[in-house]
Amino acid sequence: MPRKRPAHRPSRRTAVVKSAMRLFAAPTAAAVTVAEIAEAADMTTAAVYYHFASKDDILLEGLRGFGEALVAQSRQLQQEAAADGTSIGLLPARLLAWLDGRRDEATVWFVTSAGVSLVVEQLRRELRGELVSILIQAAKTSRPDGGVAELSVIAVALLSLLETVAASWLTQDESFTGLGRRKFLEETCVLAERITGV
Repeated sequence: MPRKRPAHRPSRRTAVVKSAMRLFAAPTAAAVTVAEIAEAADMTTAAVYYHFASKDDILLEGLRGFGEALVAQSRQLQQEAAADGTSIGLLPARLLAWLDGRRDEATVWFVTSAGVSLVVEQLRRELRGELVSILIQAAKTSRPDGGVAELSVIAVALLSLLETVAASWLTQDESFTGLGRRKFLEETCVLAERITGV
């Protein structure tokens, strides 16, 4: 049997999360065990437990890292769009392209982890709140005369659109395959523009 890597290296924590997110992205995510995560990370089960108390802690850390990156990317895209006058309709499409580079983590966030635990849902609520704030700013760029309530409704609708199209994009469901990649992105942009009234 090949020798496993030592548990104490800090980089191993990252390897555990990355391996776990790949496994959690599968349709059978609920059945993933710590032993499977350890094997995927080329570690022993004890080494995984050295870094994390439970499988749920691994999931939470992976979701937190992805969620924070999603918020940062959304903020950056919103600021770029405001600076260069780009249509708000492109924001969801640009986020979908960004998700492609993080497909495992994005699938866990948008598809397989919904409702897994109260702690996960609390994290999702917090990060959704940050996303709504960013989308309010994006809506304000398109609708500078919009009131707070109107901009908030637009932001929530945009977030709902993003969550729906991300799940379709990542699972390549009937909506995605029926339209094809290019048309799916075009329709996403059109819907985002309709929501904002541009």
